[in-house]
Amino acid sequence: MGAQSRYFLISPDVQNPGRVCLWRVVRVSAVSALLPIVSICIGAPLLIYFFPELMQHLFFLNFRRMPMTDYDNVTSNGVKTAGRSFHLQGEAGRIGAWHMLPQSLADTPMSDDEMEALLGDQRYPVVLYAHGNSFDRTIAHRCELYNVLTAAGYQVVSFDYRGYGDSEGSPTEGGIVNDTRVVYDYVRMHTKENAIVVWGHSMGTGVCTRLTKELSLARNAPAGLVLESPFNNLRDAVMNHPFSIPIRWMTRGMIDRLVLNPLRSVGLVMESDERITHITCPILILHAEDDHIIPVKLGRALKEAAESSKRDVEYVEFPKTREFAHKFIYTAPELPEIVSKFVSRCRSAAASPSPSMTSSPAEPAPTATISS
Repeated sequence: MGAQSRYFLISPDVQNPGRVCLWRVVRVSAVSALLPIVSICIGAPLLIYFFPELMQHLFFLNFRRMPMTDYDNVTSNGVKTAGRSFHLQGEAGRIGAWHMLPQSLADTPMSDDEMEALLGDQRYPVVLYAHGNSFDRTIAHRCELYNVLTAAGYQVVSFDYRGYGDSEGSPTEGGIVNDTRVVYDYVRMHTKENAIVVWGHSMGTGVCTRLTKELSLARNAPAGLVLESPFNNLRDAVMNHPFSIPIRWMTRGMIDRLVLNPLRSVGLVMESDERITHITCPILILHAEDDHIIPVKLGRALKEAAESSKRDVEYVEFPKTREFAHKFIYTAPELPEIVSKFVSRCRSAAASPSPSMTSSPAEPAPTATISS
């Protein structure tokens, strides 16, 4: 009877010892499978709470690098035009940067000084590009975007934030925004009356939105702002990222207490949906419907934040049938035309600024969805 009672606690089928053994195996296997999942779901938020600097490190992913990268030779990284590599002095050390010429000038012999002087040539507007997290300015999809822009007649200045590429220091939100400001001030000093369009991708959209807000409040805004695959705020970016699956069971209050507040305590804020309401230059938002890293709904939310404050914003969404995902919008054949029309609008806005845009909202530009 004792043995039968023991078996009954394990399985109701006390007459079949084989089934009892199978039940034990299933139970042990289930516990073994669930234990790591439960550990991650509980351990991940606690890790962020007690070690927010670690999460910040994972947010920036600046430790991901390509070996044997040549930062000094622009064309060795797949760039299809002439250019120069140079360094600026930032508060954390040197900042590595490239200046790439329009492809129509690729075969024109120029010294570095002559290239620098070209920044002021109004025939060739300047795109200041701020990349996303992980790797650096040399990675393939970024170089392909440079090629698209330089083929369309733009000069492109790209750089690495502190801790990325050949730039010195360790990244923080305030630090990488400061680095972007150093590069912007350098470009602004040499462009004179030429148009500067600030272009951010992914994490870089948060950087560029904050920078452009600060420049707008100082009445020193660029000609325009392009936000490619952007997010609206840190909360939504974190909670919609694939890596956030282990913490999605948490309530909003728990997310604030255990995840967001610790990140804010180390200076990681990225409130683009608030900051965009202060921007006084035209804004172009580009997003792919099938973006799996930053869902398109976050780009739409950022667009709505700009429209609600009556900013001058244009939104272009590419359908999922195009399969541009998070970083392949540069392959859209219509992208040069989209950018050309936007730059023309930026120049028109700069030539006859609306009094309302110096402090109060303007009417938003139309929203477009590109068909397949």
